[in-house]
Amino acid sequence: MEKKESPITQQWRKFAQALWLEIPEAAAKMLTGEGDEAAVNNAGWNAYDAFVSLANEATNQFYANSLVGSLTGRTIERTLQMQRLTSAAAAAFFGNLWPAIGLPTAGEVASLRHEIAALHAELSDAKSAQAQTSEPAPAARATDGLSLVSNGRVKHTSRGVAEDAAA
Repeated sequence: MEKKESPITQQWRKFAQALWLEIPEAAAKMLTGEGDEAAVNNAGWNAYDAFVSLANEATNQFYANSLVGSLTGRTIERTLQMQRLTSAAAAAFFGNLWPAIGLPTAGEVASLRHEIAALHAELSDAKSAQAQTSEPAPAARATDGLSLVSNGRVKHTSRGVAEDAAA
């Protein structure tokens, strides 16, 4: 009667063989001139593949265990309960704290943003309506210097000389 190896034992044996036998053998052959660098590279990849297979099999067996499944399920359930509890506590605490301090709530800030957007649109409409009904303002000349408007008259100051001109 032959005893069959478990899958994890098979993967462990393959990894140990690749790591402790194939890599040193390929390296020794390369040093003596019988092998080349490609053989060492191939042995390294075989060891890597064996390690990945071993890790995969160990993970599969770990999560297939009913004890691990029940512990994980309970942990997730407790975590979700704590999340709900802290969320409710934060809402109760900060819901009463914000008005006491005088800070605006998110709803108040959002309503202010809407009011500002409406005022901006109203101002833009009024500005465009005024631009259509009134005459355009005269363009300033670069040689005018500083100008001061007073009672419909423009007082030009250029090179320290003050002049009055009709607007």
